[in-house]
Amino acid sequence: MSDEEESSDDDRAKLTLKLLLIGDTDVGKTSLLLKYTDHIFPEEHIATIGVEYKDKYILKDNYNIRLQIWDTAGQERFHSITKNIYRNTNGVIFVYDITNKNSFLNIKNWIRDLQNVGNEIKRVIFGNKLDLEKNRVVEKNKLIDFAQKNEMPYIETSAKENININEGFDLIVDELLKDKNYDQIIEKFSRKTKCELSVSSSKPSDNKKKRGCC
Repeated sequence: MSDEEESSDDDRAKLTLKLLLIGDTDVGKTSLLLKYTDHIFPEEHIATIGVEYKDKYILKDNYNIRLQIWDTAGQERFHSITKNIYRNTNGVIFVYDITNKNSFLNIKNWIRDLQNVGNEIKRVIFGNKLDLEKNRVVEKNKLIDFAQKNEMPYIETSAKENININEGFDLIVDELLKDKNYDQIIEKFSRKTKCELSVSSSKPSDNKKKRGCC
Protein backbone atom coordinates (compact mmCIF):
# COMPACT_ATOMS: atom_id res chain seq x y z
CA MET A 1 0.00 0.00 0.00
CA SER A 2 2.97 2.30 -0.78
CA ASP A 3 3.75 4.37 2.33
CA GLU A 4 0.11 4.15 3.42
CA GLU A 5 -0.89 1.50 5.94
CA GLU A 6 -3.88 0.88 8.12
CA SER A 7 -3.17 2.54 11.45
CA SER A 8 -3.11 0.67 14.72
CA ASP A 9 -4.89 1.71 17.90
CA ASP A 10 -2.36 3.81 19.84
CA ASP A 11 -2.03 7.01 21.83
CA ARG A 12 -1.16 9.28 18.94
CA ALA A 13 -3.52 12.03 17.86
CA LYS A 14 -5.93 11.14 15.07
CA LEU A 15 -6.60 13.70 12.36
CA THR A 16 -10.00 13.37 10.74
CA LEU A 17 -10.24 14.34 7.07
CA LYS A 18 -13.62 14.36 5.37
CA LEU A 19 -13.69 13.26 1.73
CA LEU A 20 -16.53 13.21 -0.80
CA LEU A 21 -17.02 10.85 -3.74
CA ILE A 22 -18.90 12.89 -6.35
CA GLY A 23 -20.17 11.92 -9.80
CA ASP A 24 -23.09 10.67 -11.85
CA THR A 25 -25.08 7.65 -10.79
CA ASP A 26 -23.65 4.22 -11.72
CA VAL A 27 -20.04 5.38 -12.20
CA GLY A 28 -18.83 3.13 -9.36
CA LYS A 29 -18.54 5.46 -6.36
CA THR A 30 -19.82 2.90 -3.85
CA SER A 31 -17.72 0.13 -5.36
CA LEU A 32 -14.61 2.27 -4.97
CA LEU A 33 -15.51 3.02 -1.37
CA LEU A 34 -16.22 -0.60 -0.43
CA LYS A 35 -13.09 -1.88 -2.15
CA TYR A 36 -10.95 0.69 -0.34
CA THR A 37 -12.49 0.33 3.13
CA ASP A 38 -13.71 -3.29 3.24
CA HIS A 39 -11.81 -4.95 0.37
CA ILE A 40 -15.04 -6.15 -1.22
CA PHE A 41 -16.73 -5.56 -4.56
CA PRO A 42 -20.55 -5.51 -4.66
CA GLU A 43 -21.74 -7.56 -7.62
CA GLU A 44 -25.24 -6.05 -7.56
CA HIS A 45 -26.03 -2.40 -8.20
CA ILE A 46 -28.00 -0.73 -5.42
CA ALA A 47 -28.53 3.02 -5.77
CA THR A 48 -27.27 5.25 -2.96
CA ILE A 49 -30.03 7.35 -1.41
CA GLY A 50 -28.77 10.75 -0.30
CA VAL A 51 -25.36 10.47 1.37
CA GLU A 52 -23.71 7.80 3.52
CA TYR A 53 -20.18 7.31 4.77
CA LYS A 54 -17.55 4.86 5.95
CA ASP A 55 -14.37 5.35 7.95
CA LYS A 56 -10.86 4.29 6.96
CA TYR A 57 -7.98 4.54 9.43
CA ILE A 58 -4.53 4.92 7.88
CA LEU A 59 -0.98 5.74 8.83
CA LYS A 60 0.39 8.17 6.26
CA ASP A 61 3.75 9.95 6.53
CA ASN A 62 3.66 9.25 10.28
CA TYR A 63 0.21 10.87 10.57
CA ASN A 64 -2.44 8.72 12.24
CA ILE A 65 -5.45 9.67 10.13
CA ARG A 66 -9.14 8.88 10.07
CA LEU A 67 -10.59 9.30 6.59
CA GLN A 68 -14.34 9.90 6.74
CA ILE A 69 -15.36 9.08 3.17
CA TRP A 70 -18.84 10.10 2.05
CA ASP A 71 -20.60 8.32 -0.81
CA THR A 72 -23.13 10.58 -2.53
CA ALA A 73 -26.05 9.88 -4.84
CA GLY A 74 -25.45 10.96 -8.42
CA GLN A 75 -29.06 11.69 -9.29
CA GLU A 76 -29.90 15.30 -10.07
CA ARG A 77 -32.55 15.46 -7.34
CA PHE A 78 -29.86 14.91 -4.71
CA HIS A 79 -27.65 17.81 -5.85
CA SER A 80 -28.94 20.10 -3.10
CA ILE A 81 -27.89 17.55 -0.48
CA THR A 82 -24.46 17.28 -2.04
CA LYS A 83 -24.01 21.06 -2.14
CA ASN A 84 -24.76 21.27 1.58
CA ILE A 85 -22.11 18.74 2.58
CA TYR A 86 -19.48 20.43 0.38
CA ARG A 87 -19.22 23.06 3.10
CA ASN A 88 -17.87 20.57 5.63
CA THR A 89 -15.44 18.82 3.31
CA ASN A 90 -11.63 18.74 3.07
CA GLY A 91 -11.28 16.89 -0.24
CA VAL A 92 -13.40 15.79 -3.21
CA ILE A 93 -12.93 12.84 -5.57
CA PHE A 94 -14.77 13.36 -8.86
CA VAL A 95 -15.61 9.98 -10.39
CA TYR A 96 -16.65 9.16 -13.95
CA ASP A 97 -17.04 5.95 -15.96
CA ILE A 98 -14.57 5.58 -18.86
CA THR A 99 -17.33 3.79 -20.83
CA ASN A 100 -19.83 6.63 -20.33
CA LYS A 101 -19.02 9.90 -22.10
CA ASN A 102 -21.79 11.86 -20.39
CA SER A 103 -20.45 10.96 -16.95
CA PHE A 104 -17.13 12.54 -18.00
CA LEU A 105 -18.73 15.63 -19.52
CA ASN A 106 -20.83 16.14 -16.40
CA ILE A 107 -17.75 16.51 -14.21
CA LYS A 108 -17.66 20.16 -15.20
CA ASN A 109 -21.10 20.58 -13.61
CA TRP A 110 -19.95 18.96 -10.36
CA ILE A 111 -16.87 21.20 -10.38
CA ARG A 112 -19.06 24.26 -10.85
CA ASP A 113 -21.10 23.23 -7.81
CA LEU A 114 -17.90 23.01 -5.79
CA GLN A 115 -16.61 26.36 -7.00
CA ASN A 116 -19.84 27.97 -5.82
CA VAL A 117 -18.92 26.85 -2.31
CA GLY A 118 -15.22 27.74 -2.34
CA ASN A 119 -11.85 26.85 -3.84
CA GLU A 120 -10.01 25.67 -0.72
CA ILE A 121 -11.25 22.08 -1.05
CA LYS A 122 -8.66 19.75 -2.61
CA ARG A 123 -9.82 17.85 -5.71
CA VAL A 124 -8.81 14.80 -7.77
CA ILE A 125 -10.40 12.87 -10.65
CA PHE A 126 -10.94 9.09 -10.90
CA GLY A 127 -11.66 7.57 -14.31
CA ASN A 128 -13.30 4.35 -13.11
CA LYS A 129 -14.12 0.93 -14.65
CA LEU A 130 -10.71 0.42 -16.20
CA ASP A 131 -11.56 -3.30 -16.33
CA LEU A 132 -13.91 -2.38 -19.20
CA GLU A 133 -11.08 -0.97 -21.32
CA LYS A 134 -12.44 -2.62 -24.46
CA ASN A 135 -15.61 -0.51 -24.09
CA ARG A 136 -13.78 2.75 -23.42
CA VAL A 137 -15.27 5.89 -24.96
CA VAL A 138 -13.33 8.50 -22.95
CA GLU A 139 -9.72 8.42 -24.12
CA LYS A 140 -7.05 9.03 -21.51
CA ASN A 141 -5.71 12.08 -23.34
CA LYS A 142 -9.11 13.70 -22.79
CA LEU A 143 -8.76 13.09 -19.07
CA ILE A 144 -5.22 14.45 -19.05
CA ASP A 145 -6.20 17.64 -20.90
CA PHE A 146 -9.23 18.21 -18.69
CA ALA A 147 -7.32 17.57 -15.46
CA GLN A 148 -4.47 19.87 -16.47
CA LYS A 149 -6.83 22.69 -17.42
CA ASN A 150 -8.52 22.37 -14.03
CA GLU A 151 -5.21 21.85 -12.17
CA MET A 152 -6.32 18.54 -10.69
CA PRO A 153 -4.43 15.27 -10.16
CA TYR A 154 -6.00 12.29 -11.94
CA ILE A 155 -5.89 8.51 -12.07
CA GLU A 156 -7.75 5.66 -13.78
CA THR A 157 -9.13 2.94 -11.54
CA SER A 158 -11.07 -0.31 -11.39
CA ALA A 159 -12.95 -1.22 -8.24
CA LYS A 160 -13.72 -4.67 -9.65
CA GLU A 161 -10.10 -5.56 -10.43
CA ASN A 162 -8.63 -3.48 -7.57
CA ILE A 163 -6.58 -1.32 -9.92
CA ASN A 164 -5.13 1.90 -8.48
CA ILE A 165 -7.60 2.06 -5.59
CA ASN A 166 -5.06 2.71 -2.82
CA GLU A 167 -3.02 4.86 -5.18
CA GLY A 168 -6.10 6.94 -5.99
CA PHE A 169 -6.98 7.68 -2.38
CA ASP A 170 -3.28 8.38 -1.79
CA LEU A 171 -3.59 11.23 -4.32
CA ILE A 172 -6.17 13.16 -2.32
CA VAL A 173 -4.42 12.52 1.00
CA ASP A 174 -1.12 13.68 -0.50
CA GLU A 175 -2.80 16.87 -1.69
CA LEU A 176 -4.11 17.55 1.82
CA LEU A 177 -0.77 16.86 3.52
CA LYS A 178 1.41 18.51 0.90
CA ASP A 179 4.10 20.87 2.22
CA LYS A 180 2.63 20.99 5.73
CA ASN A 181 3.74 19.55 9.03
CA TYR A 182 1.29 18.08 11.50
CA ASP A 183 0.93 21.29 13.55
CA GLN A 184 0.16 23.27 10.40
CA ILE A 185 -2.48 20.73 9.36
CA ILE A 186 -4.10 20.90 12.79
CA GLU A 187 -4.16 24.70 12.61
CA LYS A 188 -5.57 24.73 9.07
CA PHE A 189 -8.40 22.28 9.58
CA SER A 190 -9.30 23.37 13.11
CA ARG A 191 -10.65 26.59 11.62
CA LYS A 192 -13.46 24.55 10.09
CA THR A 193 -16.22 22.54 11.71
CA LYS A 194 -15.62 19.94 14.38
CA CYS A 195 -17.00 17.34 11.96
CA GLU A 196 -13.78 17.71 9.97
CA LEU A 197 -11.24 17.51 12.76
CA SER A 198 -10.94 15.37 15.83
CA VAL A 199 -7.95 14.75 18.05
CA SER A 200 -8.53 11.59 20.02
CA SER A 201 -6.88 8.48 21.36
CA SER A 202 -10.09 6.49 21.34
CA LYS A 203 -10.54 3.30 19.38
CA PRO A 204 -11.89 3.58 15.83
CA SER A 205 -15.67 3.64 15.79
CA ASP A 206 -17.66 1.07 13.84
CA ASN A 207 -18.22 1.91 10.21
CA LYS A 208 -21.50 3.69 9.61
CA LYS A 209 -22.46 2.89 6.07
CA LYS A 210 -25.28 1.21 4.31
CA ARG A 211 -24.77 -0.38 0.97
CA GLY A 212 -25.13 2.04 -1.89
CA CYS A 213 -24.73 2.24 -5.60
CA CYS A 214 -21.79 0.61 -7.34
